[in-house]
Amino acid sequence: MPKDRLKKHPVQKLGKQPRREDPFHRTLLFKNYRLPGVLPTPPAEISYVVKVPSWPMLLNDQLGDCVIAAMGHMVQQWTYFASNGAAMQTMTDAEALAAYEAIGGYDPSDPSTDQGCDMLTALNYWRNKGIMVGGKLHKIGGFVEINRTIADLRETTWLFGDAFTGLALPTAVQGADKWTVPNGGIYGAAGQPGGWGGHCVPAMAESPETATCITWAERLKMSHNFFGDYCDEAYAVLSEDWLTSQGETLAGFNLAQLRKDIAAL
Repeated sequence: MPKDRLKKHPVQKLGKQPRREDPFHRTLLFKNYRLPGVLPTPPAEISYVVKVPSWPMLLNDQLGDCVIAAMGHMVQQWTYFASNGAAMQTMTDAEALAAYEAIGGYDPSDPSTDQGCDMLTALNYWRNKGIMVGGKLHKIGGFVEINRTIADLRETTWLFGDAFTGLALPTAVQGADKWTVPNGGIYGAAGQPGGWGGHCVPAMAESPETATCITWAERLKMSHNFFGDYCDEAYAVLSEDWLTSQGETLAGFNLAQLRKDIAAL
């Protein structure tokens, strides 16, 4: 990653609102669908990011629509792998804006409404109504919340292609070319979780030391201890596009039961 990130993107907007609990406790948990003794050990290196040729900004240098941008990047990735690149669908700025208006309540005529989104509201909208990407409506089959551990992040990336990840970013990483825990950790002034604000990114690759996410139209690496210290919510998202690329099966994951539970919600 180039060191001149601020020269390339002098404005880096965030926009993830604090984690919201479902008042009826309907959020399903990843651990309940993991089949003990059946799920193979994921490989040490997992990457579903480098083949995608480029990533759009999706207005996240102008608006706090990072949640929407993450959703658009995930659909772009899934459709790339579902078609081996032949039918990748990419969200436009107009589609990102429409989704931000619908989910976040943004009104372009009133700048004070640029308040971001919470991830749970976005996920429920995505499942029930869908978002437009590349001129097509995309709904997700459902989602499950994962434990905020590297083991769950790795399994989720391996099985679902990515993880819909929320971070409470510290001021220490403003303009940084990678995200690592600063000196003094979370107790130093620059390392306070959320000191900069909340941000949403899709994590799409895993190595023994880092995860790779997409933000501000680029790939960016975060250290595992950074994820552990600053992630405040993360989800595995069920995409039919991704299942197409995987042959409609997720080894070691009880997909049939998840679909039944989603249908019962």
